[in-house]
Amino acid sequence: MLCCGVGGVVLAVKRAVERSNDRPSRIDVGADFKHDGFAADAGWDVVELRGTFTVSGLSLTNDAIGDRAAFLDFTLYRHDELVGTISCSTHPIPHGESGRADCFSGDDYTAFDAVAVADTF
Repeated sequence: MLCCGVGGVVLAVKRAVERSNDRPSRIDVGADFKHDGFAADAGWDVVELRGTFTVSGLSLTNDAIGDRAAFLDFTLYRHDELVGTISCSTHPIPHGESGRADCFSGDDYTAFDAVAVADTF
């Protein structure tokens, strides 16, 4: 009976962590950050590319066990109003290794004052 109780608690914690990864959390542009078992190196930037938003120079290290790809959405705000979203992904990255993210957005570039990150899925 104890094993079932512990298993239920572990499952509940896992679900709570996954839900928190789905909610955007504020980050500073260019600063290192951690999200969903990935560590982003400092030095990335939100820039304009052909009139739309993109993220440049985003390198992610897989801190989780096993090979996995990152799928992240960056949400951009101006005065707490949504002004754009950027989707980024990587190829599968082995544990402890790093990879560059490819990013794109269909939103027109405009001024922004805050950025948040969340899982794409």
